[in-house]
Amino acid sequence: MKITEHIYLVGSGSRWGFGLTNEIDCNVFLIDTGDGCILIDSGTGLEPEKMDAVIESHGFTVKDIRAVILTHYHADHACGASRIQKESGCTVYAPALEAEAIQEGDEDVTSLALAKGGLYPLDFVYPKSEQVVKVEDGQNVTYGNVTLTCYHCPGHSLQDMVVFGEIDGRNCLFSGDFVFAHGQVLIQPLADVTLKPYADAMQRIAGLPIEAVFPGHGVFCLENGIQYVQAALAKFQSGLIPQQLYYFT
Repeated sequence: MKITEHIYLVGSGSRWGFGLTNEIDCNVFLIDTGDGCILIDSGTGLEPEKMDAVIESHGFTVKDIRAVILTHYHADHACGASRIQKESGCTVYAPALEAEAIQEGDEDVTSLALAKGGLYPLDFVYPKSEQVVKVEDGQNVTYGNVTLTCYHCPGHSLQDMVVFGEIDGRNCLFSGDFVFAHGQVLIQPLADVTLKPYADAMQRIAGLPIEAVFPGHGVFCLENGIQYVQAALAKFQSGLIPQQLYYFT
């Protein structure tokens, strides 16, 4: 699905998204930098031929991918990266405190072990990656004519991350599972979920000049996307928890 001149949706499952690829894939966004492509998140890695077909329908191949930036280590966002890295030789980036668990395929730290037989098939395996680069807070990642800034936003996971940059004349936030349409969030009963850091991060990201928001599940927004962040922040500031992502209720 072509969204703007250089941004494409190439992965999204039917359970929580657009039904392009495996049913439990997150939204996977491809950015054409003019010198290879960046993927934001990678999906589950299940039925990879479906994602490859979507990528090829837009005139690219997996071998055109130069970087995968993972917003966090949950399996629906990160487990496709290993296969893509092997086929393309791309660099995989992830939040500094989550990179090792992704690289080692640690099913306990990433909470996959708890989700098998529920969200994920019992035989699902978190694949190891050859190397995952640790991204520090505020670090820039540049390929071609695109520079993206990564911000740590712990709360949904140990060191959840969002990615911000100007693409096609818009200030774009790739928000992963940090914030969704209408200020929804996703808070799960996991050991690494933390509410106060989540609220603090929301206040910080609300200070960015956001126009478009591309969440890890559900619909994206091309104008006035800052309203999503502001709505979640307002709930936190009132002493409440923002509305839970409705797909999961």
